[in-house]
Amino acid sequence: MTRTWLVTGANRGIGLEYVRQLAAAGQRVIATFRDREAAQQLSALASKYPGRVRLETLDVADAVSLVAFVQRLGDEAVDVLVNNAGLYGGSWTSDAPRQSSEGMDYALWEEILRVNTIAPFRLTVALRANLRGSAQPLVVMMGSELGSISANTMGQSHAYRSSKAALNMVMKGLSIDLVGEGIAIVSMAPGWTRTDLGGPAATWCVDESVAKQLDVIAGLGPVDTGRFLNLLGEDVAW
Repeated sequence: MTRTWLVTGANRGIGLEYVRQLAAAGQRVIATFRDREAAQQLSALASKYPGRVRLETLDVADAVSLVAFVQRLGDEAVDVLVNNAGLYGGSWTSDAPRQSSEGMDYALWEEILRVNTIAPFRLTVALRANLRGSAQPLVVMMGSELGSISANTMGQSHAYRSSKAALNMVMKGLSIDLVGEGIAIVSMAPGWTRTDLGGPAATWCVDESVAKQLDVIAGLGPVDTGRFLNLLGEDVAW
């Protein structure tokens, strides 16, 4: 069955791989990105899969950009919204000191919260009518096991961790608010993945992570709303 997917932050990493695998599987993807100059691989996918990949500029943290995007989308139905766009502020290995108790970059922390927590809430709410146009709408918040409070045994990365923990609360709250509209919402922890954030030593390569995430998503339904899952379909501790 062909579905319409909307993937934010689709120009690299996990988002780009979502577009690649979905388009190859015959799905229709609305792929958003902030900077067209950084979206060359995404543009190549749009050329390879004409009619399947639609490119849209969107800065998820900018209200004006978001409103303009929603207006361009009109009343088009969205079956699956993947709120993937996110920010760490560099890499896990080189930029962690900016999120330490000794060297916290507070401006960065505020920016991370805008991108990772507020923006997914705002976009999801703005697209409620589009999601209601689907027979079985689903919203996937791209979470992280770093947002698990009980699993935090290392400290550090306070800005990123707190943004993802807050995203889980946003997801849970929206799952209650929107259940009457038939919109299911989950958080997905993609695993430690070899992206710009995860680095080369990470457990999962990007294509494996996304393939497993898509397998899990394929089995989700209304009964799963409000869950925090990993790429193996297991519940992650809050």
